[in-house]
Amino acid sequence: MIIGREGAGATRTRWLLTGLLLTGSCWSAAGPSAADGPTANGLALEVTVNTRPGLGALEPGIRTGAAVVKSYRLTNRGGADLHDVRVHDPAMPGAAIRCPGGLDRVPMLAGLRVAYCTATAPARPGAWVGDVRAVGQQPYLRAMVQATARSGYAGVGAALGLTETARVTGPDRAEVRYVVANHGNRPVHGVRVSDPALPAERIGCGGSPQPVVAHLAPGARATCVASVRRAPGTYESRGQADGSDLIRTLDVRGGAVAPPRLTARSSARFTLRAPPPPAAHVPRPPRPVPAPPRRPPVGLPPERPPAAPPLPGPPLIALFPLPPPPPGIAATVPGPVGPAPPPGAGLPPGAVPPGAVPPGAVPPGAAAVPPGGLPPGAVAVPPGVARQQAQPPKKNTSRPPRRTQRPAEPRRSLAGRFMRRDRTPTGLGMLSALFLILLPAAIAAAVFGSRRL
Repeated sequence: MIIGREGAGATRTRWLLTGLLLTGSCWSAAGPSAADGPTANGLALEVTVNTRPGLGALEPGIRTGAAVVKSYRLTNRGGADLHDVRVHDPAMPGAAIRCPGGLDRVPMLAGLRVAYCTATAPARPGAWVGDVRAVGQQPYLRAMVQATARSGYAGVGAALGLTETARVTGPDRAEVRYVVANHGNRPVHGVRVSDPALPAERIGCGGSPQPVVAHLAPGARATCVASVRRAPGTYESRGQADGSDLIRTLDVRGGAVAPPRLTARSSARFTLRAPPPPAAHVPRPPRPVPAPPRRPPVGLPPERPPAAPPLPGPPLIALFPLPPPPPGIAATVPGPVGPAPPPGAGLPPGAVPPGAVPPGAVPPGAAAVPPGGLPPGAVAVPPGVARQQAQPPKKNTSRPPRRTQRPAEPRRSLAGRFMRRDRTPTGLGMLSALFLILLPAAIAAAVFGSRRL
């Protein structure tokens, strides 16, 4: 009996062990497999920024312009394969996301497998935070699997800018202005302005004689001024601004980076011109001092100033030319009388033509005439008038001109009765001239004759 009971207990133990083995095998078979369908957490996504997970790169941040490296870890938790898995990150605008093989996606992510994708871009100023989304396809089951993760970074740092202008303020002076600006999103401390091209000049900033701006907030500006004194010539200013924002940032491996020294440079050119030479002083000539009047010696009459010379003008006889003399007297006027041959033409030299009076002889019955004078009763005739009278009248061989009506002569004035338009005296003018000449002579003869008596 005892042996039978021991055999029954061993049999029960064997059946219990067999049941446990079957239960374990069934439990293992219930796990995921390649033939399993999609699950709620079939795709997992993890994002790091410069090795900092999630939002760990917001503090202290990445310096603006430095490299931002994002890593995307894709895990297929299910047994079914995922095809065409893509990653979308709005916090990395314009950045290319590269997956294994250099593609922009994972062509197939097998069950229970992991894949990595990365994206690199320069840090932009400000906070860039967003939800990254990964999407995969299961074409056999006509299902889509996706996962999301939040990540981001902050681009921080100050950025110095420098501009300068120069203007001439005098013959040997100029003023250079340096404008320092902070284009970043963090303040700058201890900004020092210098000019290697003008080392001897003092630069003052913000009304202070020191070339230092202690604190420059984001978006603020500060002006520094330097007064330059140089000899005439062309000069170039090369300004430089140095400062620091005192911020430690992250590198691509997540380590701390010391704050760099911020520098900005600028230049300006100006020309100092030499002053024009002073105008030569020309002394004015001394004014003539009038001589004092001379006093005559004692006992002598004072000197009289010389009489002014008479005004030039034609003599009275030229204003009243005399009328032409009779034909007998006009022959005695010397000079050519016309184209007629002179008397005595063809006679031997020294011979006197018949009827002529030898030179120097006085014709009978005539009084002696002094040289250059006129015989009694003769009147001087201008040579031109005598020549016109001596010329024979020309024969008019042309046809007689047509009779034209003469225009009415204008009424003569009082002066026109004594003088014609061609300045020749009329008959009344000639008589008036003779009267004016003979009347004083008669009066003088009467006066002198009365004295002799």
